[in-house]
Amino acid sequence: MFKSAYLGDIDATSATDDEGVGTLRWYDHPTYGWQKYRWVQNTTGGALAAGLGVMQANGTGIYTTTLSGATTPNARVLGVAQAAIPSTYYGWVLCDGIGTFQSDGSTTANTIQICAANGLFTDGTAVTSEGIVWAQATETPAGSGGTFQGRITAC
Repeated sequence: MFKSAYLGDIDATSATDDEGVGTLRWYDHPTYGWQKYRWVQNTTGGALAAGLGVMQANGTGIYTTTLSGATTPNARVLGVAQAAIPSTYYGWVLCDGIGTFQSDGSTTANTIQICAANGLFTDGTAVTSEGIVWAQATETPAGSGGTFQGRITAC
């Protein structure tokens, strides 16, 4: 569901569900161009850092989150945080477009990225990782937890 007006910018967070979980919005980023975001609740058990992937938490509502794990199926992917979201708060996650991601230390430029552990991303292939492809890395980051620019599509 897209709305015509939103209460805050894409890095806004709230202790209450101001936008309605699952709400989508388009944003014209000054560097990356058009991006699509989804409003979710952070139920990871801690603050959600920028660049980490989130998926639907087991046994919860569709848009309550946990950190993505290895081989997370695409159907459960909700997006990638582009700003920190405090524990139990609501915020926007990137679900289509170019953004910032965190690597598990094995990200290679121009390689498909898939879910690794703890919301991080790792090199993969579309053939061997069907259903869990998240992003295409545009650069190689420095070590585990290093950030890279990539494009996420269709989540």
